[in-house]
Amino acid sequence: MANLLLKTKIHVPKPRPGLIGRKRLLERLDEGLLTGRPFALISAPAGYGKTTLVTNWLAGLDRAKAWLSLDELDNDPVRFFSYLIASLQTIDLKIGQETTRLLSGSGLLPVSAVAVTLLNEILAASQPFVLVLDDFQEIKNETIFQAVQTLLDHHPYGLHLVMITREDPALSLPRLRVRNQLTEIRLNDLRFDLAESMDFFTASAGVKLKDEEVAALEARTEGWIAGLQLAALSLRGLAAEQAGQFIKGFSGHHRYIIDFLMEEVIKRIDPRIQNFLTRTAVVDRFNAELGDVLTGESNAKTIIAQLEQANLFLIPLDSEGRWYRYHHLFAQFLRTELRKSEQICLQQQAAHWFADNGLGEEGIKYALAAGSYDLAGDLLRSQAAQVFQRGEMVTLLEWLNLLPAERVETNQEFVGYKAWSLFLLGKSEEAVHYLQRTEGIKQEDSDPLTAGRLLALRGWIANYREDPRTKEIALSAIEKLAGSDPFFLEIALLSLGHAQRKSDPMPESTATLYRAYDTARRAGHMFTGLGALLDITMNLVIQGERRESMKLCKLGLQEYADSQGKPLPMAELLYIPLGILQYEGNNLEEARDLLEQGIRASRRLGLNRILGGDAEQTLALIYWTLGEIQTAWDLLEEAKANTDAQAFPIIWDRYKAFEAHLLLKQGDLTGATSWLESSGLSSSDSITSFKEILYLVLARILFRIGRLEQALELLNNLRQFDLARGRKGRLVYVNVLSSVVLQAWGRQAEAISLMKEAADFAASEGYIRPFLGEGSEVRELLLAVQVAKPEFITPLLGYFSDQPKHSDPKPISSLPASVMIEALTQRELEVLRLVAEGLSNEEIATQLYISLGTVKWHVKNIFGKLGVGSRTQAAAQARRWGILR
Repeated sequence: MANLLLKTKIHVPKPRPGLIGRKRLLERLDEGLLTGRPFALISAPAGYGKTTLVTNWLAGLDRAKAWLSLDELDNDPVRFFSYLIASLQTIDLKIGQETTRLLSGSGLLPVSAVAVTLLNEILAASQPFVLVLDDFQEIKNETIFQAVQTLLDHHPYGLHLVMITREDPALSLPRLRVRNQLTEIRLNDLRFDLAESMDFFTASAGVKLKDEEVAALEARTEGWIAGLQLAALSLRGLAAEQAGQFIKGFSGHHRYIIDFLMEEVIKRIDPRIQNFLTRTAVVDRFNAELGDVLTGESNAKTIIAQLEQANLFLIPLDSEGRWYRYHHLFAQFLRTELRKSEQICLQQQAAHWFADNGLGEEGIKYALAAGSYDLAGDLLRSQAAQVFQRGEMVTLLEWLNLLPAERVETNQEFVGYKAWSLFLLGKSEEAVHYLQRTEGIKQEDSDPLTAGRLLALRGWIANYREDPRTKEIALSAIEKLAGSDPFFLEIALLSLGHAQRKSDPMPESTATLYRAYDTARRAGHMFTGLGALLDITMNLVIQGERRESMKLCKLGLQEYADSQGKPLPMAELLYIPLGILQYEGNNLEEARDLLEQGIRASRRLGLNRILGGDAEQTLALIYWTLGEIQTAWDLLEEAKANTDAQAFPIIWDRYKAFEAHLLLKQGDLTGATSWLESSGLSSSDSITSFKEILYLVLARILFRIGRLEQALELLNNLRQFDLARGRKGRLVYVNVLSSVVLQAWGRQAEAISLMKEAADFAASEGYIRPFLGEGSEVRELLLAVQVAKPEFITPLLGYFSDQPKHSDPKPISSLPASVMIEALTQRELEVLRLVAEGLSNEEIATQLYISLGTVKWHVKNIFGKLGVGSRTQAAAQARRWGILR
């Protein structure tokens, strides 16, 4: 039965016999098709013959045809695409196969991903075709407008879209007109002229009318086809004299005559047929069995045949003659003939019939309309899981909002579905508020599955809010969901994996994410599967398993590809970790291209606001390294503008820290120090995974302004954090920076030890950038450990000659004297005093009991910090600043 209902929406209507040929309009539609215009818009109020015109045109067209009749429930994007794919597959079964994979279990999926995937599949269609979207005025959803606009903007070869609507859609019609890509047929075009009206009454009225009488009817209806048809039905069986009298009494503007004409038509119908018409008009579609239920009779089949023969506004919805509906105007009028109590009683009967016949969603619609909330609640409980799994959040949320609030808030299952629907529709703050508001309300006893679904959402939200209870909540959800609901289990596993990434050894997090990935693959849930795969690759980046992560990215791009081998739009997000990994290996041009592709994909999918900024920040560093300084800043500003600081504060904080990092690379120590002072971060803070990048920036700034002890304290904390959790990809950065700080402090043996450790690991996985990003000081340290890994370090040293000059921070001589004194370490102050006294490097080494190389290192740092080039200038600058007395 459900399949029959689906067929009614994608059935191409057949033209009615005896139609008036509308050559001028048919030729206009032909011309638009033959000249390659991708879009035809048929727009006029109800009753102007829009659908009739198009069905007549299609009947004479030698081209494949697809049809979709829309209703108010199709404002759910997932439902819209599901029906659209079903329609397109009547032409070519291959169209929509990959899109259907995306839709499966796609509660989190952005509609743009579906639109782009479907567009690619249409491009590969085997034959040109016409797609008709009927009753498009029912669509109000902005994301569906965007999806249709995507089809029109790219207008794949072979697709000719025809839209039938009572009002203009929210599309870029002016742009299409300018490009000559639009065929338009509107109200004035559709009106019957006098000649067409003459032909119509000759064929339809069954009575010979005088020319002036037809002219009078045409003038009074303004060529409105529904009005003329009603008039013809009213004139049937009348003698010529009676017809003349009727026409004389027929007056008023066509917008005000429908009730009059309808009453005239109904008066001439058998009472049993009248009863059938009014009682079956309460539903949007019916068949003979439902007609018998609603009328309490057993003659529906006979009456339907009589209505078809009389051409009484009855529209067949399938080729088997099972399902029907009335013309919208006729149905609206018939419903006004019923008392409110009668209508409610009939809606209740319809709700039970639809539910009993396996059409629960239709049953919910009529139960809610009748205010039968007990029945609606029971039906909703039986249908909610299926609707949710299909990703039809808009539909589910609308049903829940139509139930009384107390019925929803005292039912844990409904609370969970409403909170999830709000969250997945991008209303995260509203979802959090709703959960908080309902948390204290006493719930009915719920089964483990219901409780697990709600816990999965609580865990997901807790993760994004850095709630320390995330792990506990996610584990509880997994326990309740195991073996019952793969989608919610995947969500809970993802939340647990993210929580473990923050506090546990990385391999534990990666193992959990692999479990989520495997669960999603078995269930055919592409979106959550790809989400888990992305998380795994980023985990491997953090763990330092660069080569394994690259391999996994490439396998994912191959697995999630279309029939032509091109990665699916969602899979293109894998270009982001792949680009980051290429950057780590200093393959800058390749990394730039991959990241640009990945960022474009994230923007098309609407995910760039929540992905954390790793792609944009890495690409900005690439632009900077390649000398495209302004491009780097522009990218950063654009990324910040697209970040919701309130919903995702940690992402915003990371962008602000990265901005300080670029200021530091630019030599703007004042600007970088300003961020340091406003960040609220301290060198003694406990490290968290989300803030590790922020603390690395903080350590760099502390080092560059001479607060070496604080910088080293922070770096030691970072080092212990990374060592304990197996975060070797981050540890290599920490070790390199620590080595530089230790060398500046005169602790050369420790500095060399950490640099050797960093080089040993980096050589095995091909990490280059951690050494090139911390300034020229790294080169001397690498020379000191070159013998340990010559095959890796020797080529690495060659990169330093290619480093742009703008990558090293400028001297800090522009800072106040008080900051300058703090910037110089105690050992550097001692060396500076001896330099000012005129001692040579050898004499200073002897007096301070340090090596000659260490003296040279300190002298170099002193020159850099004071912004001078000689020992004499250093002494003079120090006295000028009051550093030496």
